[in-house]
Amino acid sequence: MKIAQLTSSYTPVAKNESKAIYSHVAWLTDGLVGKGHSVDLYASKDSQTSANLHSLDFSEGKEYPVEQIRYKQWASISDCYRNAQKGMHDIIHSHFNIMSAFFADMVSTPTVISIHSPIEEWMKPILMKYKHLNYISFSRAQRKQMPELNWAANIYHGVDMELFTYNETPSNYALFLGRITADKGTHDAIAACKIAEVPLRIAGVSYETEQYWHKEIAPHVDGESVRYVGQANFDKKIALLQNAKVLVFPTHYHEAFGYVMIEAMACGTPVIAFNNGSVPEIVRDGKTGFIVNNAEEMAEALKKIDTIDRAVVRKRAEQFFSAKQMVDGYQIVYKRILEQQKKKK
Repeated sequence: MKIAQLTSSYTPVAKNESKAIYSHVAWLTDGLVGKGHSVDLYASKDSQTSANLHSLDFSEGKEYPVEQIRYKQWASISDCYRNAQKGMHDIIHSHFNIMSAFFADMVSTPTVISIHSPIEEWMKPILMKYKHLNYISFSRAQRKQMPELNWAANIYHGVDMELFTYNETPSNYALFLGRITADKGTHDAIAACKIAEVPLRIAGVSYETEQYWHKEIAPHVDGESVRYVGQANFDKKIALLQNAKVLVFPTHYHEAFGYVMIEAMACGTPVIAFNNGSVPEIVRDGKTGFIVNNAEEMAEALKKIDTIDRAVVRKRAEQFFSAKQMVDGYQIVYKRILEQQKKKK
């Protein structure tokens, strides 16, 4: 197959990119190349890929203001669809929630759209206009945000199991990894770990100009029972996950997926998570971690985390959440959509 992968040029596509969308696209793209497909990647000029890279650089060494970068995105999308019209692509896989939808019906080449970010209210009227396109969900829970869309397939995210390697002997700390915001429940992670008397390390973006950090987080950070270790780049993230006794994921948010959960599981690290969104699809309660409803239940789960077999956690990640499984899934979906396209003709 001749496959186009179309993504934003804000951030380079690379297997070790900290922003999950771009590492996801890197693993998918290189995996498809490894299976013998001809893959064209429309992305940042700094991307690291084995695919044919298409990039636009209008800046001549200067940085565009954020509000002007969208024009570069439009140009990249336009190039992709123009090339499809010339017969360069059999199928286009877009990683834009909306922007590629405006072009999709202009060519006979089918488009597959992955919804990577939450569907906000302002998006819904636009998506309804293009609800007939082929959308990919990352969890069954994600579809509840907008069940009207033509959900062509559900494919769980996967991680590179050779990068997120298994660690049988972790250190004695729980890890919170992610945005430090109320909807991610950082305060609940602190409360649960204090009740259970388990040291907590917090890694992620701290919005120190917001009251949440000053009121709910900073007063508890003492460097011992609660330690803030700053933002974690790709390598630091892996090390934190490998050595954590448990990942705590007290989300108040309807998670479309929650990449960090499978990153932890790939390392053999069990997950204790609030019962929201995709969590029940990823965590097997009592086998690869625990699903709870509040900080008090999380504290009880922390006390029995040693009953979880880390080898079982790793095994489930290999079976359901590996990059290989993910690539195989997309390959099947592309073929099915192309076969459907032929029947329509």
